[in-house]
Amino acid sequence: MIVVLELLWLALPVIAAGLVHLAVLKLDLLPGLRRMPLDGGLTFRGKRLFGDNKTWRGAIVTIGTTTVAAWAMAQLNACCWQLPVLVPFAETHSVVWGLLLGTGYIVGELPNSFAKRQLAIAPGAPGQGVAGRIFWVIDQLDSLVGMLIFIAPIWTPSLAMLAAIVAIMLVAHPVSAWIMMLFGLKDRVG
Repeated sequence: MIVVLELLWLALPVIAAGLVHLAVLKLDLLPGLRRMPLDGGLTFRGKRLFGDNKTWRGAIVTIGTTTVAAWAMAQLNACCWQLPVLVPFAETHSVVWGLLLGTGYIVGELPNSFAKRQLAIAPGAPGQGVAGRIFWVIDQLDSLVGMLIFIAPIWTPSLAMLAAIVAIMLVAHPVSAWIMMLFGLKDRVG
């Protein structure tokens, strides 16, 4: 049970960012940022670096929300609840913790997007055959890898914790995609 409570320090800011991003997409908030792709329209070998789906809106909303959520969790923990802390840094330097989580999440998705664009796989599509299965797994874990790389100087999970996190992500990403389908923001889970 303690492990699950500790994982909240990693998961809740990211879950909050996903929910806020979902609302921003559904309500089409920050439309100017929606039209600003992270790659600025740049191409490599005649193909976009990341595509139109990786935008500054998503990056700013995700990083901003993980930062605010991490800070809010630390404030609540100090005054009202006493969750076992995943890593003391998350509580004592919550703003930096949130910035690292959010930035790692966004940066972690970019290599996969780049590879898919170079292979002419449409945004959100898994691809075909064996490559499709490989990309499906990468799609579920790329943001996690990015977060773990960004927080590595501060915290490295044990193998048991890493296995739990990977198992959760293999479930959480498809569930969140299904929720996005319900809201009309995606047309497939894969």
